[in-house]
Amino acid sequence: MAVHICGVYYVIPNPHVVGLVKLQYLPQVDLQAHTIILSTTSRTTLTQTFVNPSQSKGIKELRFTFPLYDGVSVVGFQCRIGDRTIIGEVKEKEKAKAVYKEAVARGETAGLLEQLLDASDVFTTTVGNVPPGASLVTEITYLGELKHDAEVDGIRFTIPTVIAPRYGDYPGDLARSAHNTQGKGIQITVDVEMPEKSFIQQMRSPSHPISVTMGNTSLAPKAEPKMTSASATLSLGSAELEKDFVLQVVSKDTGVPTAVLETHPTIPNQRALMATLVPKFSLPPERPEVVFICDRSGSMAGSKIPLVVSALKVFLKSLPLGVNFNICSFGSRHSFLWKKSKSYSQSSLDEAIKHVETFQADYGGTEMFAPIRATLELRYKDIPLEVMLLTDGEIWDQETLFSYLNKEVIESKAPIRVFTLGIGNGVSHALIEGIARAGNGFSQAVGEGEKLDSKVVRMLKGALSPHVTDYSLEVKYVDDNSSTIDDEFEIVEKAIDSLSIKTTEKETTKDEPKKPISLFDLSVNLDKEEPTPIDESGEARYAHLPTIATPSVLQAPQNIPPLFPFSRTSVYLLLGPSSVQKKPKSVVLRGTSAHGPLELEIPVQILDTPGETIHQLAAKKAIAELEQDRGWLTEARDEAQNLLKKKYESRFEDMVEREAVRLGVQYQVGGKWCSFVAVESNKADESASDDSTLVNVEWLDVPSTISSHRKQPSLFGSVFGNSSSSTPKPSSAAPSLFGSSSGKSYKPSSAAPSLFGSSSSNSFKPFSAAPAFFGSQSVQEFNPASSPPRPKLDTLVELQTFEGFWEWTDALFAVIGISKEHTVKLATMYSQRTVATALAVAFFEKKLASEKDAWELVVEKAKGWLEVELGAVPVEDVVEAAGRVII
Repeated sequence: MAVHICGVYYVIPNPHVVGLVKLQYLPQVDLQAHTIILSTTSRTTLTQTFVNPSQSKGIKELRFTFPLYDGVSVVGFQCRIGDRTIIGEVKEKEKAKAVYKEAVARGETAGLLEQLLDASDVFTTTVGNVPPGASLVTEITYLGELKHDAEVDGIRFTIPTVIAPRYGDYPGDLARSAHNTQGKGIQITVDVEMPEKSFIQQMRSPSHPISVTMGNTSLAPKAEPKMTSASATLSLGSAELEKDFVLQVVSKDTGVPTAVLETHPTIPNQRALMATLVPKFSLPPERPEVVFICDRSGSMAGSKIPLVVSALKVFLKSLPLGVNFNICSFGSRHSFLWKKSKSYSQSSLDEAIKHVETFQADYGGTEMFAPIRATLELRYKDIPLEVMLLTDGEIWDQETLFSYLNKEVIESKAPIRVFTLGIGNGVSHALIEGIARAGNGFSQAVGEGEKLDSKVVRMLKGALSPHVTDYSLEVKYVDDNSSTIDDEFEIVEKAIDSLSIKTTEKETTKDEPKKPISLFDLSVNLDKEEPTPIDESGEARYAHLPTIATPSVLQAPQNIPPLFPFSRTSVYLLLGPSSVQKKPKSVVLRGTSAHGPLELEIPVQILDTPGETIHQLAAKKAIAELEQDRGWLTEARDEAQNLLKKKYESRFEDMVEREAVRLGVQYQVGGKWCSFVAVESNKADESASDDSTLVNVEWLDVPSTISSHRKQPSLFGSVFGNSSSSTPKPSSAAPSLFGSSSGKSYKPSSAAPSLFGSSSSNSFKPFSAAPAFFGSQSVQEFNPASSPPRPKLDTLVELQTFEGFWEWTDALFAVIGISKEHTVKLATMYSQRTVATALAVAFFEKKLASEKDAWELVVEKAKGWLEVELGAVPVEDVVEAAGRVII
């Protein structure tokens, strides 16, 4: 088991044992995170301050390891050492490393920002030549898409503050000998700006006590209060690096689909479009095979196993009739409840519940690959397989698992989907997100102390939804040359049409005949070591590859994943200079199902201010796909419609790397094959380059991937600003993300069912009175420990039979809180089972309405049973009558 690896340290070799080193940590002076949330996108500046405590010795090389949320785009890297400031720039990884080493050799202060190859959510900064007594301040800026939180029907923002222990051997000295940083905790400030009319209704943290100011942000505390602005800070000022910080934001209409177009400030005719969806549509559910794979390794000890048991009970009781199901437990070994999934019945349900109640964290280490492979191999081949993985996600070997799932999901004749529920603090988001992405499902995370039931039920609803795998996106443009605005004169552009591209091989030149080379030359010294040339430009390593034209429209993700209610999906289009250079009118999302075509048209809002943020988010998504053996290049064809992947089989891996580097350098986004490197523009002081004052530190051979910083023009108007300073400037105007288009509604097609239904009945109501919103109670505190238990819900769910009804028992009436005598009249009209079931349904709807997301499928099954029992009698009439006797 590896240990925590957060902190700034340098390496001291052991003079007596070769290869043995000690990591000497620097004291942390300050750690701050400032985030601006604008609608569903976040921009965070992480500022870390450390100091070299020695007044006589400089440090040749420091290394700083820290976590970031999976999928974020690192777009800025800056270091201040004493009075020196160095700005990072993205380069191809080998060139970045060469630039860094040369700067350090010259005595200059230099920095590298790298992503660990084996964990995309762990980053390392290396800084060379830190003078005696100098302070070290690093600023890292990153962008992220915010996940939809099914528990609150809002957005979820996470700042990882710990790299959790992960099972398995990390290839390097880093994981074997590091430990937690000691010292001051992290200070967190989150400012939220929502579009006009999207009133902020609640901000809460299930992980930490927070103070919330409604109406203003920390950037403009004295501005006129607005119901679309708010700010949150830690109530205690700072928190120790012990668990992830989670903030949930609930606001009106965050689930409305949007499409935003951004123009790049420096690349001519380059634009990027972001379409964001939280689908709301209903198709008849399927009856698949459902397998629950449950982590019972040692890391699940404590409060995590009870969370798994609670989740499984809700899962099992919410299953519909007609499915097959099984339970797999894993750790160092794995086992199944049954050799083959069984049909859902009363006996199989009873056996499963009894089995779940025996769960303990007694399966050893965490080995995920074997149980997932076994589940896929044992599946029924004639029906879809839905895998529900419950884990704390603490392993290092992720890529092997992702690659396997990618291959199986694509090649399987019967559809496969994998959903992940990350449990506990310190979950590896890279793992649970990566598994869900490779498995065409979605992930949710629940920290210790958070509510679980709503996430569980909504994940199960996603697993039971029909498979739609052919979504496509097209852009409609206004034809400026047309005299009419009829639809027939619209110009339509599709990303798939750009996948047929021109390729050229480098021509071999016909030189004059060369002089023969002697096969026996006495002047040749075969023992002489020739220096290996460094390819600083990165061009020579790709010289053997064919030239490939850039698509006019690059979509990321290339294949739109399955869309699920309560799970946000963003699709990006990079519209290059060769794309249609006209004003986009709308984007149209299409799909097909067994019940008919699906269609949604979304108007495009064009941002007034040029920016790079949507471009960088799009580039990061495209790069991540290439790193996962997906993306546009895997489906590209030449003029003769030959797949490039097959035509250039021996060189295709290098072609993928070259394309990822192109995107990273062009849009200044770090990744697996790109790195941020920061060097001084002028040579360092002579004192810093004096080797006699530097600790002699050896280079640790840890894989590298780096990111850099460049002055960023605004993405969303003046909120983010154009300054490269770490502190954004306050805005006097509303953010321009949605602008005047915020009042526009999306337009479902009349010819096909809409992907988005009418307004959700679960939507939050805006505040009814401004004084309460902006009054003296604008500073709020939320403590996750105050969440009340819910025994009645759990007991009612456990009492329900697998068919969906409740028996006429004392236990049922004890939960409902009435005696059997209250139901004498109903009992003379209907059977005892019917009355008991109607009472249970009425109790859910009347007394537990706030927890509807947790019991929705349970009640749906009960009403289905009542419909059969009552025949022509309306179910709602019987439930309403039962509700009148509930106090």
